Parts: sequence; structure tokens; C-alpha cells
Amino acid sequence: EINDLSEKLVDKYNEREKEFENKASQLNASTTKVRSQLISERKSHCESQRELEAKYTAKIKSLKSNIKTLKREATLAQKASSADKVQILSLEVKVRELEGKLEDLKPDLMFHDFDVMGGMIEEPAQINGSGTNSSDPKEIDSLRLELERANEDLNSKNYTIECMEKGIEASDSIYKRELDIRSSERLKLMEENSSLKDQLVLKKDNKVDTPPPPMNDSSQLGPEGTPSAFNHPSHIISVSGAEAVSLPETAPIVTSPLRNGGIHGKKVTNISYTKNI
Repeated sequence: EINDLSEKLVDKYNEREKEFENKASQLNASTTKVRSQLISERKSHCESQRELEAKYTAKIKSLKSNIKTLKREATLAQKASSADKVQILSLEVKVRELEGKLEDLKPDLMFHDFDVMGGMIEEPAQINGSGTNSSDPKEIDSLRLELERANEDLNSKNYTIECMEKGIEASDSIYKRELDIRSSERLKLMEENSSLKDQLVLKKDNKVDTPPPPMNDSSQLGPEGTPSAFNHPSHIISVSGAEAVSLPETAPIVTSPLRNGGIHGKKVTNISYTKNI
């Protein structure tokens, strides 16, 4: 009976050891699976982050190029506007001179018309003392044409300046709009990157390795962590005037299977001693 009890205890221990090994292998497999999933998720996150950075870098380069182009156009427009303003000032001076000449010729023209109509016959040269060439109608017409051309040129330059100023304003508005769009896209990319990082952290927190289960069930352990079968009172059997006592201290000392490789295939028999009366 003692041998049977010992064999049962050893078999039970071997079963518990096999169960523990199975649970440990399952835990290792699940841990490996979780780690591989984390590695793949990290790789995908890094790839998506690189794609976002490449996309963002390309947009930044495009925006910088647009900014340089707009600045160059604005500088050229300002230079052209300054040159046109100088030319406009010179044209205004010329227009004033022509208007002054025209005002000086108006009295000569008035007396010339009166002479043609049969009134007082008096030479225009005697009135203004400037000679006959100054009161020539052809010269007056040429001055008028020159004045009209100067006014037309002045109006054209003013219109050109207005168009250039409108173009500069449109370029500035386009630049500001593009800058706002790029800023919003940058904020969106930063939010997406932050959300991806948060998701990765949550997955790491949800897939933390669980602690390995205990080798023996607590319901089957004694107060000192030994199997409950070893905690029962000693069995005393009388055989031929002698007492055969099975004591807990005579049970086989089994070390941890993780330290000494277990006791697979070993069978402990005849574990008892006799006490003579």
C-alpha cells in the first residue's frame, strides 16, 4: 500500500508537471505571437510615419518654391512699378509744359479766327511779338496731338500700374491661402501621427505578458506549499509484530522541473521504513 501510494503521488506529480509544461509552452507561444504582432505593428507604424514625413517634406518643398516664385514676381513688379512711376512723372511734366504752350497759343488762335471772319485786320505777330511761326495752326494741331498722345500714354501707364498692383495683391492672397492650407495639413499630419502613437501604446498595454500559472493548485497545497497528500497523518501498518510507518519526511525529494530537468520516466518505489516495537 505504501508503494502504491508513493507511485500515485509520483504519477500525480508527473501529471502536474506535464500540465505545467503545456501551460508554459502555451504561454511562450502566446508571448511570441504578441511580440511578433508588436514588431509588425511597429514596422507598419514606422513605414506610415516615413510616408507621412516624405509627403510632408514634398509639400514643404513645393510651398517654399511657390513662395520664392511669388517673392520674385513681387520684386519684379515693384521694380517695374517704380520705373513706370518715374516715367509717369516725366510725362506729367511734359503734359504741363504742353498745356502751358497751348494756353500761350490760345490768344493768337482767337485773333487769327477773328481775322479770317473779316474783322479787324491785324497781324498776330504784332500782338504777341513772337513771330509768325508761333501762331501757325499746324503747330497748334501738332501740340494738341502730342498732348493727346502724352495723356494716352499716361493713362496707359496708370492702368498698367493698377493691373500690377492688383496682381501683387492677388499673389499675396494666393500665398496666404497656400500658407494656411499647408499649415492645416501639417496640423492634420501631426494629429494622425499622435493618434497612431496612442494606438500603438494602447495595444502594448493591452497585450502585456501574463504571469505564468503556479505549478500546483493552491487547493492541493499545504500550509508550506507541499502537496496535500504529504500533509495527511502518517499511516501505521502492523506486519508480523512490526510497525511499518509511512512518514512525510521519507517522501522523495523532488526538485523543480525547471532547475533539474524534471524526473520524467523515473519511478520511485519502496519508500518506507520499519520501526521495530
